[in-house]
Amino acid sequence: MKIFIDCTHTAKHTYKNTGIHRVVRELTSELLQISSNYTDIEIVAVMFDGSFIKRVTNINKQPDNNFVKVNKYLNLSKINIKTQSLLLKLKNKFINLIYILNLIDWFDSNLANKKALLEFEDYIIQPGDIYVIADANWDLPKTYYRFLQTLKRHEVTIVVICYDLIPIKFPEFSSKRFTKAFTKFYGDYSILFDKVLCISKKSAEDYINARRQGILANKNSQIVQSFRLGGNYYKHDLLLSEEPKKFDIKLQKLLNKKYILVVGSLVPHKNIKTIIAAFDLLINSSHDDVFLIFAGNKGWHSETDNLIESNKMYGKLIQILGSVTDAQLDFLYQNCYCLVQASFYEGFGLPVVEALQHCKPVIASNGGSLPEVGGDFCRYFSPTQPTELYEALKELLNSEIYYNNLVARIRNEYIPFSWQESAEEFLSYLYN
Repeated sequence: MKIFIDCTHTAKHTYKNTGIHRVVRELTSELLQISSNYTDIEIVAVMFDGSFIKRVTNINKQPDNNFVKVNKYLNLSKINIKTQSLLLKLKNKFINLIYILNLIDWFDSNLANKKALLEFEDYIIQPGDIYVIADANWDLPKTYYRFLQTLKRHEVTIVVICYDLIPIKFPEFSSKRFTKAFTKFYGDYSILFDKVLCISKKSAEDYINARRQGILANKNSQIVQSFRLGGNYYKHDLLLSEEPKKFDIKLQKLLNKKYILVVGSLVPHKNIKTIIAAFDLLINSSHDDVFLIFAGNKGWHSETDNLIESNKMYGKLIQILGSVTDAQLDFLYQNCYCLVQASFYEGFGLPVVEALQHCKPVIASNGGSLPEVGGDFCRYFSPTQPTELYEALKELLNSEIYYNNLVARIRNEYIPFSWQESAEEFLSYLYN
């Protein structure tokens, strides 16, 4: 049996190193590693090129030499293409989705060769194989849907990793364009999913509720389960031997500073406004020697960027590092005073487990799955109350005894969960 891991978006955007892209890299790398222990499975990392899939040889390097050229999968006739185009237009404007999909299936079954082999490079996709949509593929062309339908007709099991349903649950946190694309993807594609593997129990609960509400396809045979993400980095990409002097000059300056760390892209649901408000209160209460460091991509949401950059402490006590490497992120965790995760909602919250694995105190909101992920090792606050975050930070800073006791408890009692364990749990759900 072959398991194909679709990492299209991460393979195309190798510079992104947080959120979904981190999960795809870590999980795929570990799956490829542990697959050598199995004689009955083969794991192949792939990406969709607009008509079929390519093998991805390395998702940790720049994309110019990542992929191997392959042949297209089906040479559809002109009449079939025109028919599909017409039916898709009708689907979008007038007619019930399921009825049109059945019509399209009928045309495909008669105009395409049912026995055509799904081949690329040295691989043949066969009945019983598994195709895992591991990445953020909601912006792919309509041909992706046709490709997945072809897999279904060849009795390939389709599995999707659901990270969260934030654009559906909280459309105010996303642009209208993204919300529309995300909602359409899950609304249209959910009928194709045989299994939905969510990254937390909370995400699984959200998915099941969305099915009940009719937002997603309610297939009786569809299985929804959750698995746990890891908290360590894949070792081949983590240069722990690097001395601080080799890092960016901004990191060098932080070596002997006391700084609060925030990890993740600067997007609305991360609740940057509350973090800035709490930090302002902290600075005004005589804690003017503490830094606030953002490690994550900016430019996704101009209002959030402006909120940070317009602060009087920006460039002084407040800094945005942008995207960082695994080694740099490890350095930031090792040397930070604490981590703040203020999100209104998270499907998991990787920075929480990564910081705890580095034995660092975490102050997190009670949004989404964060309490599930952090357990009783974190200090929680309401994401709408900056003063609660401020009080939690002040308590840490004002009592060295309290801080050290918290660190000692994390070091002695917190049980890390590795990416290898995550991959093994994930693989067990694919088997069952």
